[in-house]
Amino acid sequence: MKKQLTQLRDIEEIEEQIKKARSGVLCIHLAIEKLMQFGCNFIYLDKNIYTYLDTTDENYVHIKYGSLGSFTILSEEKVNAKSAGLTYKLSYITINGEIKEVDDVKLAEQIKELYRSKYSASEKAENYKIDENLIPVILDSNEIKALIEEGN
Repeated sequence: MKKQLTQLRDIEEIEEQIKKARSGVLCIHLAIEKLMQFGCNFIYLDKNIYTYLDTTDENYVHIKYGSLGSFTILSEEKVNAKSAGLTYKLSYITINGEIKEVDDVKLAEQIKELYRSKYSASEKAENYKIDENLIPVILDSNEIKALIEEGN
């Protein structure tokens, strides 16, 4: 088995892949010295990741706001069997930053509308509701890394 890793440096190409993705894995530090990881949908806005946390989750009370977190997106591309003997091509994008509550009402409304347009576009804005137990959070990014893995 051969594999080759290439670091992607073109921020426009990285952002294009992030915007195309529909979900990823968010990892958050908890106050009980553990990590919480969960798959979630998200919005990418101003180089930051926005998602919703469920306040009824048993780990919600242990979330350490202001601590480091990461968000990872994995995508697989179809490979032409004739192309240089490759059998797979994977892209990994990891965004590292600080997890914070969204406390700006205007920003929270913007996130809600972006969620509606991305995940429920057929739903009219006036009918779109977010459950009361879901609160918006931001992964305030300080680093975006992208790798492409190709191999056979």
